[in-house]
Parts: sequence; C-alpha cells; structure tokens
Amino acid sequence: MQSHGGGVQLTALSAGFQLWSEFISIALTDIASTGGEGSQSIFSAVTSMGSEQTLRRAALLFAGRLPTTSELNAVTNSSEEELRVAIRDLMDGEGFRQFLLESANDRLLTEAFAGGLFNIVDRFRYPNSMQYYQSTGNRLERLLTSQALAEEPLQLIAHVVTNERPYTEILTADYIMVNPYSAEIYGSTAAFANPTDTNEWREGRIMEYYRCTVCGRNNPNVSYDIATNYPHAGILNSPAFLSRFPSTSTNRNRARARWVYYFFLGVDIEGLSDRTTDPVALADENNPTLNNPNCVVCHEIMGPVAGAFQNYGDDGFYRDQQGGESSLPGSYRNGFFGFQTGDTWYADMLAPGFGELLAPGANNSLQWLAQEFVKDSRFGTGTVNFWYPAIMGRKPYAEPENPEDTEDTDYQSRLAAFSTEQELMRAVAADFVAGSAGNGEHNLKDLLVDLAMSDYFRAASVESFSLEQEVELEEVGIGKLLTPEQLNHKLMDATGYNWSYGSTSALEQVYTLVYGGIDSFGITERATELTTLMSSVVTAMANEVSCSIVSQDFSLTQNQRKLFTSVELSSLPTTDPAGIRSNIQTLHSRLLGEDLALDDVEIEASYALFVDVWNARLAANKDSDVSSNEEFCILSNVSSSVRIDANQTLRSWAAVINYLLRDYKFIHE
Repeated sequence: MQSHGGGVQLTALSAGFQLWSEFISIALTDIASTGGEGSQSIFSAVTSMGSEQTLRRAALLFAGRLPTTSELNAVTNSSEEELRVAIRDLMDGEGFRQFLLESANDRLLTEAFAGGLFNIVDRFRYPNSMQYYQSTGNRLERLLTSQALAEEPLQLIAHVVTNERPYTEILTADYIMVNPYSAEIYGSTAAFANPTDTNEWREGRIMEYYRCTVCGRNNPNVSYDIATNYPHAGILNSPAFLSRFPSTSTNRNRARARWVYYFFLGVDIEGLSDRTTDPVALADENNPTLNNPNCVVCHEIMGPVAGAFQNYGDDGFYRDQQGGESSLPGSYRNGFFGFQTGDTWYADMLAPGFGELLAPGANNSLQWLAQEFVKDSRFGTGTVNFWYPAIMGRKPYAEPENPEDTEDTDYQSRLAAFSTEQELMRAVAADFVAGSAGNGEHNLKDLLVDLAMSDYFRAASVESFSLEQEVELEEVGIGKLLTPEQLNHKLMDATGYNWSYGSTSALEQVYTLVYGGIDSFGITERATELTTLMSSVVTAMANEVSCSIVSQDFSLTQNQRKLFTSVELSSLPTTDPAGIRSNIQTLHSRLLGEDLALDDVEIEASYALFVDVWNARLAANKDSDVSSNEEFCILSNVSSSVRIDANQTLRSWAAVINYLLRDYKFIHE
C-alpha cells in the first residue's frame, strides 16, 4: 500500500521493529540481573580521588584551567553535594564553551569543512555566497565565513547548554546559529554589536535560499528563482550536518538515518544484527531491503527515518530537483514505474516515519521526527552515549560476545564491566530526563556533573585486586591522555607560557595530527594511548618551552608568579635548600597534581636534578647569558624575560620543569 508521498506504508509494528524491541528488552533484563553484583565487585577494591583531586581534573576538562586556590579551599572536607556544586560552577565562561565545541565536533565532525565554503553552500541556491566564488580578494573573509558555516551545529549545542535550555532543543530548534559572516550568506536578519566579531553568535534563520525552476549549473536556461522559507529542525537539517553526512541515489538517506540514531538515541543500527555472507541468503534481488529477512532487521528500523529526510538531496540541499518540489533524482522520477506526480519519497521504500509511526506530511517530516526523537525513551541514553567519550576519554564498553561463539575466557568479567557501566549510564540518563538535580528537565550540565561524580571518573588506585577485577578495571580511572587542545590549555594555564611559532599554536595547529588529534575528515578518531611519535612531541615541548617558562616567570614579582613563589634566582642549594625543596613541592602540585611531603622520594629526585645541573654548570664555568650561540632559549615568545643568569639557577630550574613536563601525570589526567 502506498502512502500519499510515496513509500510503502506500515499499518502495524513491523517484524523487524518487534525483533529490535525484544533485543533491547532482553539486553536490559540481562544487565539488570547482573549490574548490581558487577558494580559491587568492580569498585570494591578501588580508592576514589578526593574532592580536591576530582575538582582539579574537572576544572582542566570543563574549564580548560587549573582550579583556583579559593575553589580548592571550598571543597576541602566538603560533602558530595558541595563538590557537585563546585564542579557545576566550572561550567561557565570561554573554557567551558570550548569544551562543548571540541567535544561536539569529535562526534559530528563538521569542522572538516572549516576551509571549504562550497562544501556546505551553493552559489546558486545561496546567492549571497557568489562573492566568494573564484574570488582572489577577501580571502580572509572567505575563510572566516567557511569556519562559521562549519561551526554552526556545534554553536547550537553550545548555545543551548550554556543558556541551560532543555537539551532537546538541539533537534527541535526552529532557528540556526549565525555570526556576522554566516548571517550574510543565509540572509539572516540577526543584529550584531560588532560586524567583524567571529565570536558573536545569534539565533537567526535562513532567509536567502532558492530552489531551481530549471536546474543545472551548465544549463544556459538555468534558473534558481523559487524563494524558500527554510524549515529549521535544529541539527537535523543544519546545512553543515547534512553536508558532512551526505547521501547517494542508492543510499537514499539511509546513512543519515544511521547517524541520527547513533548520535541522538545511542543506537548503532549496524550492530543490531550480524551481517550474513551466505550467497544463498543474499540471492534475493526483489527489493531485498524490504523483503529479505537478512536485510529487513536493520532496514525496517532505518528506512522510515531515512524517509523523514525526504526533502533533502544527496548534498544536503532542500528540495533540490527540477521545479523545487522534491529531492527525488531524475533517474528515479523518469524511470520508475511506481512514481506518481507529487511524490516526495520512493515508492519502493518504507514510508517516512519512526518505528510504527508515520510522518503526518511531506512538508514537515523532519520537524516531526525531531519531536518524536526527543520524546523517545532512548534520547536520554543517547545523550549520555554522545558525551561519555568527552568525559571518560573512551567510548562505552561494547557488550562482549557470547562465550558460545568465542574462546573469550574473560566473558563473565567483561560482562560485569559492561553491565555496571550500562547501569551507571541508565541512571544518569534517567536523572537527566527527569531533571532530578532541580535545574529543569534535559539539563546537560547536570548530566556532565553526574558523569564527573561517578566512580568511573574518580577511580584513582587499587592496592590489590583479583584477576577478574583486573579485567573489569582495565579502562577505569585516571590516566586519560589529554588531547592536543587540552594539553595546550593545561600548559598555558599551569605555566603562563604559550607554546607557539609566531601566531601559530604548536599543539593545536603544527603538531595536532602528530599528537593524536583529528582533522574531522580523514582522521576522525583521537588517539587514546601515547605512541612513540607522540612522545617525540612531548620531548620537543619540554625542550622548547622549559627555559622560556622559567625566564618569563622569574621576570615577574614573586606574588605575580605561577610557579616560583618560594624562591628567587639567588636561592642556591648552599644557602636556601629548604626554599628550593618547598618550591619543588609547589611545582609537583601545580604541574602534576601531586600532594607530596617535603621528604617524599619524588621531591628528593627533583631536588637532586636541580643540584646536579647547578653543580655541572658551575664546573663548566657557563656564561651568564640565558640565550646565546651556545645555549638557545626562545625568548621571542616571552612577554617579559630574564636574560642574565649569574647564579646558574635559571637553567637548573629549567631542567626541573623539563623533567616534570615529560611526566605521565602532566600529559594525562
């Protein structure tokens, strides 16, 4: 039976959807039956971080900085609720906004088009972009415009979260985020205080989009003259999102359906069923995605949501075909016997909808889908899944394979780890949806706080554990490798020094990919473990910045310094060993987050390094110039600097800084 807009109508819950529902129900029942026991066994041997350590880790993550002394004092001997409040207070300002943008892009990857204006818009459909077509002038404006278009869905998330609006608005928003550059492309009427400020973002709408009466860029009669009231549906029909996840005439929006299920409901459709390679099972060529049981299990879930994207063509443009009435390609309209005038979707696919529900009409199917998604019981767990890697530094555990199908002798331990984590995620999702923290339903800040307060985030150490617990705790606790961006933030805030080559950031631009970062296009997964190549970046960082950091910090008065608050360059091992040890204790605390006694072996090792370097320099009769032909110190990037080291202590402190910057605890949190 055909629906009005094309597509096969489902009058009852499909067999595939029933199978999926049963699969989820059984999985959750299994988890519930093992989760409590698993939770107790996994964390029974674990010592959690104290409030100060937890706040430090949360501050570096959410605010891109170390906690202040007053913030640390506020959580000393605090209750769990007081710590929650302190962590939530970190979620403000530019540091938190950058956390949201970077973390959201790790999933949505729209920054891939930050330098490609016409990967997102089209000079015919968006005539305000014509000025940048093959233009040799305004190259900077073109780059800023490209960046703004690519960032838009990320800015929408940041806008919703920082204004503490329900997170559901990232899908249901009837607006788009624009800055002065993207507003011009979209014809938005949003007003800006500064027409050149790339960081000023406002709610706007796409007012200048045109469909074609006669399509074809090389057609002499081409005409893009159908003015369009663009129907916004949050991220779902953001031009950047649609462009980043394109379709084809054979894929028919199925990939888009797959990704929105994964991003917003936490469902990996491709993981719901094993893919058969049996040639007999795959021999059916009579519309197998609709009729072959081996295909239907996934396609009956995917197909209706693909249909909800019916108004968006392969490149993401709204109703981009001749006459502006649909996005059905000419190869289908002109050659398929089931096509009827007025159809907006394929007659040989399931009708646009979601599960057993049919979209009420072709004009608003995506807006309808957005509303259905945010009402779905899986939206909460989908949101937890989306943000979990940003907090924990890894994706959630996958359910282990049944031991009957594998030789995995650790099955029960891995199942316990999986079940316990799922238990946490379901609990966080339930509180998020209900607004249990008292800040309203679907408040993402509350969700992030819940994850940061969890055993998974705060686990610090174990004295002993069983072989089973060794498997269960394999990826739990501190030790998250900082991303290039996070390491740069930490270096700058902890030391006050910006590691850069001119105006180019070393970590965020020069060494980003070498140090495990992503380009959002070819490289989309961040490194989670340090490699040999990445360690060379750490070595370069320590070697290049250590002298500069010391020179810059000692140029300030003692009460202005970040690092050397107990000594002067005149403090020598022969005259002030106590002061030097005390300052080394401060360095271990600030750079590595270690609370060590003055007689700790680590303090003694750092002190010995200081003394050895100092003695060696005296014995070698080193010159007092900090930077010379023999000894290079990068002082061009230092706002103010010490250039004479008559006591040979500056280089001794630089050796200690170099040593600490290479430490595991500096590049991990």
